[in-house]
Formats: sequence, C-alpha cells, structure tokens
Amino acid sequence: MQTRMPNLSQRLSERNREALEAMLAQEAATEQRLEDLEQRGPFALQRLVEVANGHTGQSHHCRRILLAVYNGSEWPLDLTRLRVIDRDLQRAAFTVIEWSAYTGRELHEYLDDGDKLMRRFWLIETGGKE
Repeated sequence: MQTRMPNLSQRLSERNREALEAMLAQEAATEQRLEDLEQRGPFALQRLVEVANGHTGQSHHCRRILLAVYNGSEWPLDLTRLRVIDRDLQRAAFTVIEWSAYTGRELHEYLDDGDKLMRRFWLIETGGKE
C-alpha cells in the first residue's frame, strides 16, 4: 500500500499542474482576445456609424444594431438584421457587439458627440425628422 501512495500523489500533483497550466493558457488567450477587440473595435464601430449615417436599407439595419448596443432594453436586437447586411458589416457588427460586452465604457463614448449621434439615430428610427 505504501508503494502506491507516492504514485497517487505524483499523479494528483501532475493533474493539478496540468489544470493550472490549462487555466493560465485560457486566461492568456482571453487577454489576447480582449486586446484584439480593443484594436479592432473602434474601426468596426466607425464602419457601422459610416453606413448608419446613410439612407439605405443597410443604413437602417446598422442604426438598429448600434441602437441595440446603445440601449438594448428600448431597442432589442432582431438577429435577422445580421443576416441582411453585407458580410463586412456583419463582421463589424459582431465585433462591436462583443466589444460592448467587455469594454469598460459605453461604446458611444468612443465617438465624437456619440450620445448626440445615438439620439439622432433614435429619432430617425422612430420616424422623427433629422
């Protein structure tokens, strides 16, 4: 019985080490993902804003996506909107949505007069005049 005890202890120690290494690797991957989002997020946000400022169907959907990120309780995101926009806009939307979940600031704060811009989009989407 004593001869099996060191082997058991070694196996448990090895498993603990492996679990710790896996956890550290996952944390490093998450940190890298967040850094990547911080780099890509502003460009993706700006891309959606550019299109949202237009007067096309794509603009309408981009405004609604941005409003969902701005105030999701008032502007729930209809996932169908993601299907009808161009692929580059889809990627931008997914980036902005993910970025909004992790960043410490509201995304409109990254834009010049972002709150005013979101209120303008709100007005457009509720049928008010620009």
